[in-house]
Amino acid sequence: MRRLAWLSLCAVAVACGGDDAPPAACPPLDPFEVGDATGHPQPLGASASEARAGRLTAADLPSVPSGLVTWQAGDYVLANDRVALVIEDAGPSDLYDPWGGRPVGLARVAGGRLIEPANFGEVFLLSGRASLVTEDVSVLRDGSDGGPAVIRTVGRLSAMPFFDAVTMGILTDLDGWRAAIDYELAPGSHRVDVRYRYLSEVDTNENVSVLHALMYTKRTPAFVPGVGFTDQISTAPWIGLIDERATSWAYVPPQPFGGALSVSGFIGGFAPMFTLAACQPAERLHAQLVIGGPGVDGLIAAMAAGDGTALRTITGTVTRAGAPLAGARVHAVDPTGPTYHTRATTGADGRYTVHVPASAAVRLIAVAESTQTAEAAVAANATTADLTLAAPAPVRITTSDGDAAIPARLQLLPVGGQALPDLPEHFGETRFAGNRLKVEFSVSGDTTLAVPPGTWELVASRGFEHDVVRRPVTAVSGVAQRLDLVLPRVIDTPGVMCGDFHIHTWRSNDSGDDATWKVASAIADGLELPVRSEHEYVADFSAEIAALGAGAWARGLGSIELTSFEVWGHMGVFPLTPDPTKVNAGAPAWQTFPSADDPDAPLTTLSPVAVFDAVRARPEAPVVIINHPRGGANYFDYVGFDPATGMVTDAGAWDTRFTLVEVFNDSGWRSNRDGTVRDWLGLLKAGRKIFAVGSSDSHSITSSPVGYPRTCMQVGTDDPRALTPNGVRDALAAGHSTISGGIYVTARVGTGGPGDTVTGLGPSSMVAVEVRAAPWVDVDAIELVVDGETVDTVPIMPGDADPTDPAVRWRGLLPIDVRADGGGFVVVAAYGDRALEPVHPGRVPFGVTNPIFVKP
Repeated sequence: MRRLAWLSLCAVAVACGGDDAPPAACPPLDPFEVGDATGHPQPLGASASEARAGRLTAADLPSVPSGLVTWQAGDYVLANDRVALVIEDAGPSDLYDPWGGRPVGLARVAGGRLIEPANFGEVFLLSGRASLVTEDVSVLRDGSDGGPAVIRTVGRLSAMPFFDAVTMGILTDLDGWRAAIDYELAPGSHRVDVRYRYLSEVDTNENVSVLHALMYTKRTPAFVPGVGFTDQISTAPWIGLIDERATSWAYVPPQPFGGALSVSGFIGGFAPMFTLAACQPAERLHAQLVIGGPGVDGLIAAMAAGDGTALRTITGTVTRAGAPLAGARVHAVDPTGPTYHTRATTGADGRYTVHVPASAAVRLIAVAESTQTAEAAVAANATTADLTLAAPAPVRITTSDGDAAIPARLQLLPVGGQALPDLPEHFGETRFAGNRLKVEFSVSGDTTLAVPPGTWELVASRGFEHDVVRRPVTAVSGVAQRLDLVLPRVIDTPGVMCGDFHIHTWRSNDSGDDATWKVASAIADGLELPVRSEHEYVADFSAEIAALGAGAWARGLGSIELTSFEVWGHMGVFPLTPDPTKVNAGAPAWQTFPSADDPDAPLTTLSPVAVFDAVRARPEAPVVIINHPRGGANYFDYVGFDPATGMVTDAGAWDTRFTLVEVFNDSGWRSNRDGTVRDWLGLLKAGRKIFAVGSSDSHSITSSPVGYPRTCMQVGTDDPRALTPNGVRDALAAGHSTISGGIYVTARVGTGGPGDTVTGLGPSSMVAVEVRAAPWVDVDAIELVVDGETVDTVPIMPGDADPTDPAVRWRGLLPIDVRADGGGFVVVAAYGDRALEPVHPGRVPFGVTNPIFVKP
């Protein structure tokens, strides 16, 4: 999230609240009733005529394949015989609302068990700019009387910490007010009422602004009725959070959303203000949570059951090559207009069921693997429709380096005018950038693709160190093919391994990428060290690498992207060890805020220096990487760093100990030459030993490849299993690395390489430079930078390549002058102009060394 985006809050609000006048006292009001601490002894055993509330045991909690849900034994549950909502117990909470007492998961119920739990994110239940500092959670009604079951949380309101700064003066401040939240579920219902209760202790009426807000909406994509998949929710009557494989749910405000905003997986919608009467208790329906699923259609049916909407059921079978097709998606849309109704996924028998308006004619579109489509028109009175897809060609592809199987990225591109399926964005189907029909990450080196009939080009690649193979594929319906491909390794890097220290998955609020899929992409692209850097959550990829059986190819080490959202930027902290017993697995704190145990604690954003010092004092002794230091609320902008002088305008916030800057964030040398490269060189000229890091900051594999660029470190081994957190940290911190965006550059002054200090030189010396790249990577020039200034640009011509090793595009000596005061440094970069086609469309090749320091 960036400061400017958050500052748009007031611009889109229906009205802005807030009054800085001190409240006057009122006569004491009766406190909120508190219920039973335990509730029903068997909360998941409700019959069709019951709803129950109680505490969960460890045996009650189902496995969540993604591992994302933050519930645990002892949390509370509201359940009937259909659905269940889990409410966290009081105490410190994971994710962004730190205070417990809020929903942390939901599922459907069958046979007295929670089934198909959603990849639940986070819902913010706000009054003005405040959330509830929960002091107590209890069961107000356990449902044993046959009525609704109710769970109550009680506490006092305080500004939501993580976006405190941007809501101050924009949304109403109810800091310190006593409040309670009731969650109520009736027998047989899919709807949980969420009610706020207030005790007004001021002698004037208070107008309260309302922001309905959700987080982590990338992992369960947002759905708007009639529109489809979108995060633009203005005027929507409700918003669905869709889990295609499990339980979906909807957030329903009392009135349709007014002005709205969507930023980095945060979706907010404003509602009309309401008034709290002076010196009075008050209550209001804040929202309803409707639990349905699986997928869109299950939620559509649950919504209709609650509001009495008449729907028509359409069923049918999707077949391919005469056989039922499992996993196909069937979309129902208006035949001529923009209205999107619903979608469903076929089961193992190829059957689907969709629910559409009772009298609507619809068009059904079946989509298989985002590569094939079939359509059927369904009349207004029809209730069945079958859809048939042509048989694909099964193409088995093996990849090796000539000796053994290797992972590879496999891509299918259209040729000869071959059209791609027309899949509108609001269908919510996965599409890769760059006109790709299909992208597959083969970890085993043996993969079979279902290729639709037509003419395609297969591109097989294995990162930057291997050559690319391109093969035409004419796919004939039902005709099997086999391609055994050799991807020769053309660049050898003994003792060097490359890492990407900035990778997001659906554990982050602003990414929807399955973590295992993300790791598979890194391995297929030849990255040995994919470092997981989730926003505000310590994690690594160890489990995913193990699940893929890929320990010989990659090593997972823990880190975090410390994310002071609206304040002073984002920082990589590496290495860190996840601690599941701590909030957000041990995330470093950058704020202090009130808690039930310490209600008078101030809500304070800590200074960067204090946070960095606390981080470095951790047992792992991690390093701090200044991520994307420019652009909105990021560190160099925050402190007012001037690369021309090496000075800052806010010296108190300027850390003098960091040594690592993410100079290249999904970007190259030339595109950054007047930006973060200039900042980096300015720091070096000012006498700071600062080393560059290159990372992808990948949030979506479909548009941002992991490992472009990558930081390649001297670690003394070629076996990822031999890597240690301390060894990687020390190589990174010492600057014994280069950055590769497809090009590998090595440089030495005498015996010294990147990160080293070479002494005993005369007034001039020579830099030995070697530039290597695979045949498919463009290399045009070398840029020699001495003491922050470009002193030579050397064009690279085809004849410069080593005839015995064509991957060596240029090798030679370049002269440099050595400063007499002993403060010099050398950086060598190489670059090309043509993008890294056909592997990474839009990415431009480059390579750069970290500085070699030279002294007379």
